Amino acid sequence: MVSIFIVAAEASGDELGAKLVRSLTEARPKMKILGIGGQAMQREGIPSLMDISGLSILGFVEGLKHYPMIMQRVTACANEIMKSGAEAVVLIDSWGFMVRVAKRLRAQGYEGKIIKFVAPQVWAMRAGRAKILAKHVDLLLSIQPMDAPYFEAEGLETHYVGNPIFDMDYSVGSSEIFRTKHNLDDRPIVSIWFGSRLSEAEQLTSIFCATVTALRFEYPELAFVAPLSKSIAQDVKSRVEAFGNSHDFIFVSESDKLGAMAASTAALACSGTVTSQLASVGVPTVVAYRLNALTHWVAKRLFKPDYISIVNIVAGQPLMPEYIQSEANGSNLSTALIQYLQDEDAQKRASEALIDQTRKMGAVSGQKASEKAARIILTALKLY
Repeated sequence: MVSIFIVAAEASGDELGAKLVRSLTEARPKMKILGIGGQAMQREGIPSLMDISGLSILGFVEGLKHYPMIMQRVTACANEIMKSGAEAVVLIDSWGFMVRVAKRLRAQGYEGKIIKFVAPQVWAMRAGRAKILAKHVDLLLSIQPMDAPYFEAEGLETHYVGNPIFDMDYSVGSSEIFRTKHNLDDRPIVSIWFGSRLSEAEQLTSIFCATVTALRFEYPELAFVAPLSKSIAQDVKSRVEAFGNSHDFIFVSESDKLGAMAASTAALACSGTVTSQLASVGVPTVVAYRLNALTHWVAKRLFKPDYISIVNIVAGQPLMPEYIQSEANGSNLSTALIQYLQDEDAQKRASEALIDQTRKMGAVSGQKASEKAARIILTALKLY
């Protein structure tokens, strides 16, 4: 029986992994799938063979701080894959971690297919990563149309499958059920999204708390709902408590995410996958991001696009206002959110523009990205 090993190192990758598992299972019900991931993959029947907590790290300085731990996990991950005897391994997103796993597998003589799902954004910065990836993997499944030329130029077989974020209908959440469950009645809701990486939460918690404090002063009736992934939940709650804002937040589990989106009047979000999800539902969203100062200094000199959110990058305009580094502060973020809270027309215009843009970014050739990815993987294994 052919087996595939899927690796996801953070929450967004875990969700992509779960969708891929579902599509592979539908195409080949008897296929053996093993993996390393989180709750989403576990819900699809793939228990994680390794703990991924602590691997959601972004930034040059942050990576150096955690380097010994990262390398220990790289070794453990590669060992699990080698032990499994899987004919193929799919490494999802998380460039720094996954390329090291790929290198380690090559060094250990792994003979199966090494497939990378989600390319590093070489069109945005550090184009040299295309050559590195081409050396260590056999196949790339890309989710952005601008990826392919960079990798194909290095001889890496690349397939654009579309963005799996839009495989799912995020509008299926029920505002009524969510409000009833959390005793919110008809209060206006601003949802707060801290990100999927611990390093992001560390940078943004104090700023988000300051924003909530400012909004609470202007709008005492507001409810602030914060869905949290298991990997960062305890840390975020502890930090919020340290800033004295525990009473301001209603923390909910990640499983309540769609309900929170449906109930949101507006959202404040860390730049990342969730901004695209919020955009697809039409939630007017203000985006914030902060990096370690040195990491930002380096990134600013390498990063090419005018925006950091993929919806804004593809649209070529700030459909979601973005605030980065020192501009991401309580005053700016609360002012931007108030625009949506006090002006229903602005809220409606933003919502319609976001829905329209994400529809354009959806499925390729009428097929879901995860289904197309599964077909390409099975074809590479001569099973399709």
